[in-house]
This record gives sequence, C-alpha cells and structure tokens, in this order.
Amino acid sequence: MRLKELYEASQTETCDGITSIRDINDQFDYDDEHPKGEGDSPKVACGQANGYNELKYIYNNKLKEHIADRKITEKQALKALCSACQDLENPRQREDFYQHLSNTLDIDIS
Repeated sequence: MRLKELYEASQTETCDGITSIRDINDQFDYDDEHPKGEGDSPKVACGQANGYNELKYIYNNKLKEHIADRKITEKQALKALCSACQDLENPRQREDFYQHLSNTLDIDIS
C-alpha cells in the first residue's frame, strides 16, 4: 500500500469536517515550553499559543503557492495539515511533518 493510500485509509472524523486552521488548532492544547522558538525549531506544534500559529505559518509559506498554482486545493491542504497533526507522534519533527505533507499531497514541501 502506498503512503497516499495509507493516508486516505487513516483519515478519521477529526479531519473530515476541517474547514480552517482554527478547526485544527482547536483539537490540540499547546503549551509553549520554548518561548520565542528557542530550542524547538526542528519541531512543529499543532495548536496556537501566545498569538503564534505554526500551522498558519506552514500554510502561508509552504502550501499557499501550490494552491495558487492549482496543484492542490485549500481543502486538501487543510486536511493534510490535520492528518499530519493527528498521525505523527508528538513532538512532531519538522522534517517528518513536511515529508508527510509532501507524500500526502504529492508535491514538494521543503
């Protein structure tokens, strides 16, 4: 079974109704143990703390251009973000997170 097929098979109700990054953030409690990004740059936090929203950063800087180029849809991007948050073990390593997005959406996220 290819990773993309595994992704589709692993989808749970938690990602089915996602329509925004806020929907994803609301599924997680996030306590920033490394304020100002000190010591956690190789990790991805799902959730929002003190105004910083990592998923929004990833969406804007890694996925938005692919949506604009019509390689993926906004719905696919949001569902992939949700899937990465749900499927990857916490703490989520940035490299693994980006690889999950790349494999799930069949685009290069680096």
